[in-house]
Order: sequence, then C-alpha cells, then structure tokens
Amino acid sequence: MKHLRLALVAFASSFGFAYAQDEERQAPPVEIPDFSNLDEYIYEPKSTVTFGFRYISGAKTSFAGQGRIPAPEDPGSATGVNQLRSYRDGVVQPDARVVARVDTSGNPIIDPDSGGAIAEPIAPDGRTNSWGFLDASQGVDGYIAFHTYSAEIVDTGTRNQKANSSAGMDIAVHRDMGKFFGGRIAWDLTAGMSINDLSANTNDRVGAALTTLTDLYSLFGQRLPDAPYSAPSSSIETALDASGNPILNDDGSVRTITTNTTVLIGNEPVDRTITTLLNDSSVLNRWSLKGAYYTFRAGPTLWIPITTRLRASVSAGAVLVYSGSSYTVTQTLEPDFGAEISDTSTVSDAKLLPGYYADASLQFDLTERAGFYAGAVFQSAGSYTQTIDNETAQYSTKVDLANQSGVRAGMSIRF
Repeated sequence: MKHLRLALVAFASSFGFAYAQDEERQAPPVEIPDFSNLDEYIYEPKSTVTFGFRYISGAKTSFAGQGRIPAPEDPGSATGVNQLRSYRDGVVQPDARVVARVDTSGNPIIDPDSGGAIAEPIAPDGRTNSWGFLDASQGVDGYIAFHTYSAEIVDTGTRNQKANSSAGMDIAVHRDMGKFFGGRIAWDLTAGMSINDLSANTNDRVGAALTTLTDLYSLFGQRLPDAPYSAPSSSIETALDASGNPILNDDGSVRTITTNTTVLIGNEPVDRTITTLLNDSSVLNRWSLKGAYYTFRAGPTLWIPITTRLRASVSAGAVLVYSGSSYTVTQTLEPDFGAEISDTSTVSDAKLLPGYYADASLQFDLTERAGFYAGAVFQSAGSYTQTIDNETAQYSTKVDLANQSGVRAGMSIRF
C-alpha cells in the first residue's frame, strides 16, 4: 500500500505540471502599455551667451599743474681754480698740462719701470688746456661764455582733451525669467563684462620763468677756435724740406709732424651772471594718459518679437567700472644753446566707479540656438583724479567716465 500511495502522488504531480504548461501555452500574450496619452517633452533653452565687440566713446580728461626743469649740469662755484665745471654748451676741466721732472742738473728723471721720463703738473699759470664749446656765438669780446638753463613753470591753465574712442571685447550671459503680456514679451536677467582702452594725450607751450647762468672765461687775447671745439687739440702736417718738398721716411712714406694747436683759456670764471625772464614759448609740456577699464554690468532685459526670426531687446541696470591708468608728464626746455632739457614724471593708479547703463539691440536668429545681434550702448560712471607730486612736478589729471555712448555687435548662442 505504501508503494501504491507514492505512485499516485507522483502521477498526480506529473499531471498537474503538464496541465499548467498547457494552460500557459493557451493564455493570451502580455499587452504592451500604451503611452500615447502622455504629453511630449521638449527641452527649451533657458540661457544665452553673447560675445562680440563694444565700441564706445572715450573719457573726458583735463590736465593742469606746474613744475620745474632743473639744470642737469653742475657749473660749480663762481670762484676757485681748476674745478670741473659742466655747462649746456661746453665744459671746463682742470688743467692737464705736464712737464718732465728734472734733477738738480736739469736732466729728466727716468721711471725705472716704464723707461720714460716722469711727468708732473706744470706750475699753475691761471689757464687750462682741457675744455670745449659748441657754438661760435659763445665768443663775447675776447671772452667765451658758457651757460646753464633751468625753468620754473608758472602756467596755471587747464588743457581739456577727449580720450580716444576704443573697441573692446564684450561678453554677457542671459537667463530666461519668463513671459508676460499674454506670452508675447519675454524678459531675462543679464550680467556682462567688457574691456576698453583708455588713451588721451596733448601738448602745449606753457609760460615759464627761465633762469640762465652765464660764466665768462678769458681767452687771453687769442682767437676763438672754430666751433665745435675740444681741447687739448693738435694737427698733423706734412714735413717739408727747405725747398718746400715733402720729406720721405726710409720706407718711402711721407713724414708728418704733429703740432699742438690747443687754445688756453682761464681755469676759473672771470664773471658769473644769473638772469630770470618770463617766457611762454621755450617750454613744451606733453601730457599723456594710458590704461584700460573694465565694465561689469547687471540688469533686466526685455525681448520684443518683430518677426519669427527678428527680435528687439532693451536692457538697463547698474555698472561697476574698474579703471587703471598711467599718467605721464614730460616737461621740455628748448634753450638758446645746446640740446633740449627734458624732465619726465609718471604715476599709476586704479579706481572703482559705480554707475548705470542702457542698451538697445536687434537680434536675428539663424537657428533656434544661434544668431547675431547689433545695437547701441550708453553708460555713465563717475570720475577720478590722478596726481603727480614730486620734487620737479605737481600735476593732476581728471578722468571723467560719464555719458559714454557707442555700439556693440556679435553672436549669441542659446543652451
């Protein structure tokens, strides 16, 4: 009986399994879900980047101040022999003449190291053989005049100059914020940055008090050499025999003779005068301002459709201008004799200036994601003053970045 029960259980299990498989084969297939009643999802770009150029009018600048141009030479004291004295039109140095040192018998003393005669300065005679001058007009009634020049600028005028307009990089990011007026007008928040050059320069003659120092040296009755002249001097001439024919050396070359042509002058001034006169043509000032400024702006932008591809935008908001510039003043004195005398001073500074802006542009969409734009810009920020203050220059410039206008253009990409 036990074996019979086991056989019945096995038969029933096999029959149930076969029946389940047959039911599974006869069951209908699993249906695929229907998603046709769901809304279609389309991604719409919410951000736009614009990049291009920005051409804007220059800042308004003004230049003012005074300074002085010191004499670069040292004429030394008015009295004292054999001093080094330098001038704008020449130089007078200590006498360099020497004679051979002799023993008690009058014979030259020989240097055992070099084998040559030992030289020593000549006995002072109030003259010098080391000097030079530039212009024949320095000769004055048997004397030669040397000069130094300096100037004190007394001009109090202000020179106004409009800085050059400049084109620079412009980039901005826009974030869509929605629409109103029935969905026709869109608006976004805009943040942008641009950079432009800052450049202004001008020059003008300025009134100045010119000081001239004049030292007179005696020529001791000698003729003034041809200018320009530098002593000591010499000339080389052909040696001639009694008949006036050139004398030849053993190798057949022409023999020459070196002749000392140095003109001696006094080794200290016989007179010194200092005169000061007002002059409005001898000093030329050059003012120069160079640098750049960054404009950071942020504000809302309205978009108004015109056609399916053409849109207009209007934007306004706040700006923060970071301006860095270098201010240089060059003072140049043109003396009666000698080269120009120049003095240059430079200072650098940077400022942060708040302000506001307004833009109006047209946007043409090439595709849903790319397009071109062009429009007008206006911005107004504050002003700042840059100052040079040192021993020779006290000058200032005012840089005014108010009421600037221009144009901008470039490409836009939506993402």
